Amino acid sequence: MINVPDFSKAKETYRDSAFVQGKMAQTLCELCAKHFGADYKKILEIGSGTGLLTDKIVKNYNFCEFILNDLTDNYTGYDYPFLKGDAGVLDLPVSCDLIISGACFQWIFDIENFFNKLKKSLSNIGVLAFSSFGEDNFYEFKTLENLGLNYCNYSQVLARCGYRVVEYEREKITLYFKTPKEVLRHIKSTGAALPSHKNWTRASLKSFEDKYTELFGDEKGVTLTYNPIYILAKAK
Repeated sequence: MINVPDFSKAKETYRDSAFVQGKMAQTLCELCAKHFGADYKKILEIGSGTGLLTDKIVKNYNFCEFILNDLTDNYTGYDYPFLKGDAGVLDLPVSCDLIISGACFQWIFDIENFFNKLKKSLSNIGVLAFSSFGEDNFYEFKTLENLGLNYCNYSQVLARCGYRVVEYEREKITLYFKTPKEVLRHIKSTGAALPSHKNWTRASLKSFEDKYTELFGDEKGVTLTYNPIYILAKAK
């Protein structure tokens, strides 16, 4: 159910490069605390990765149980119980007061079935909290190369699955780089396979750089657009 790049290849560079994802982790935790407080008996984090969100949870929340999950090994630096594998097929813990995930759900192949599965793991007061990305994410690459994920309308899917959306926020974050090559290096250092997986030739790379600079360059450099979204939901 999860069609995700192998982020373990970027485990040494992710924390230094994924500053947008770090900001998203902070925002998600703040929104969750704003609506539901900071005390949870059992927390499940899906897609724990190198621990950007894990850090925020440990620092800001009180909990009795904290269970981590990821496709790869546990790279968070914490020794909480860890479930390795695809959360879409694993037996997940039940009676979770909070299921939380940062910048992960865009990789879920069948998100509707996944949300239905997560409902079975929530307690009767449980909260589903996650960040992901909207349709304007990596806008520059969609414009030039028609590369990028097809981001779903999470609110509609959650409603079909019997959730009530408590909070939905979105924002745009524009990063600047000196050259398009630096944009590609940035994306690769965060482990994403899109769009840096493209098999460039010298000619195609030169053409890409020229067009990228023409369309998305100014005196500050060239842009890369992120479109984070934050959703808090409860089962009806």
